[in-house]
Amino acid sequence: MFWNKDKKNMSDKRQKGSDAKKSSTGGQHSQGLSSEQLRAQALANARAARENLGEDTVQKIAAIMAQKGNSKMEQAKKEIAQVDAVRVAEEILAMRRGER
Repeated sequence: MFWNKDKKNMSDKRQKGSDAKKSSTGGQHSQGLSSEQLRAQALANARAARENLGEDTVQKIAAIMAQKGNSKMEQAKKEIAQVDAVRVAEEILAMRRGER
């Protein structure tokens, strides 16, 4: 049973597992690229996508994304995030009780 296992052996196994994870990445990202190299690669990919799609398509996508960010749901989420959590909970409970 799990409660009979030796705690020292368990901590040793955890330590070995975390050491293996650290050594496999070597402080770099999964493909062995530094953060600057990843940024440069991402920018190059974005430029290539912009060229393939065309500037007008990119502008349409940007407008759709901006519109989504200004939706009523997004505005409500932002407003709720700024309000005190206790007050939000009280309001929800009041709505469930049918007080409002």
